[in-house]
Amino acid sequence: MENTLNVAKYLYETFLERFKQPMDEMKMHKLMYFVQRESLMFNKSVLFDEPFLGWKYGPVLASVRNEYLKGGMFSSVNGTVSEETKQLVNNVLDRYGEVSSWKLSSLSHNEFSWKCARKGLGASENGNVKLTVNAMKVDAVRELAERKK
Repeated sequence: MENTLNVAKYLYETFLERFKQPMDEMKMHKLMYFVQRESLMFNKSVLFDEPFLGWKYGPVLASVRNEYLKGGMFSSVNGTVSEETKQLVNNVLDRYGEVSSWKLSSLSHNEFSWKCARKGLGASENGNVKLTVNAMKVDAVRELAERKK
């Protein structure tokens, strides 16, 4: 299993190299969600164990949020990720890297796991309900079936 911040750092640096611009925080959270979903789709297991929170604009990782608030853009993160993880991240960037942050937010709102975490919350509330792995597995199965059509 990978460290969440190591994956985020690799994602951030790869995005910067590929698209020649820094990644905004909203895009980072959504792409991290899609990386986790890809791992559930193809590896049948989570890539990292930190849970996502069902915030109003989509899934959010607290540790990644803290890195953006610090402003160091993962400069204090020293770990690496496996080649398999790099491939997952690159696949997500191929599919979603050029999609706008707001469109990714909209896509994440279609996810069963996010909808479950938002039950009982108003549209403007962030909330702190965690997305469950079991609900994310439902999203992974649905996405895999869509891609096979």
